[in-house]
Amino acid sequence: MAGGLASIAAIGGAVACAVAVALSWSPAERAWLNGEVRKALEQMAQRLRRLVGRLTAARSAGTGAPDVTLAEASEMIDVINLGLSAGLSFDASLELYCGSRQTPLARGMARALLAWRIGIGSREEELTRAARLLDLRALESFAIAVTQALALGAPLVDTLAAQSREMRAAHRAEVERQIERTPVKLLIPTGTLILPALLLSIVGPLMAASGMW
Repeated sequence: MAGGLASIAAIGGAVACAVAVALSWSPAERAWLNGEVRKALEQMAQRLRRLVGRLTAARSAGTGAPDVTLAEASEMIDVINLGLSAGLSFDASLELYCGSRQTPLARGMARALLAWRIGIGSREEELTRAARLLDLRALESFAIAVTQALALGAPLVDTLAAQSREMRAAHRAEVERQIERTPVKLLIPTGTLILPALLLSIVGPLMAASGMW
């Protein structure tokens, strides 16, 4: 991607320099340069189309997993924790969350809840399977922590509170990383939209003044 932008910038710089020099050339030399400039602009357009095609393909490619964020997982744990604090069981608290949301996370957890209730698998197996289907590794640690707390008789409220704090911290770190990547992502519209427009705004008047167009 960086190489494509560098090639576009190099072609644009070459065209601008050539047009600037051509102002002192003869009509025959200007006609020859006119053809070369058109070829260079066509090459630039082709490179831009290929670059946009690669960006579109990369954006459309994916694992096919639902888009579930750490913020949603943290919210789910908080709701379950509130249910536990109100005297509900883990299953009832999870069912309360799933019944109040219409998100991929809520639907995935509802399927897992139904699966271990009817005996298809254990609680840990179904929670881990749901975490893998949702492509969220934080839910795998949530499944292990819940299973161990229920098996050992540990306070589940404290366990889930710690899990929620870890997920919020991970979500905060992820948001900070995305903010740091923003200047790099701005290079794409700069190279594909602003640079060609700036180049044409410089080259166009020069070619019109020299009588090429």
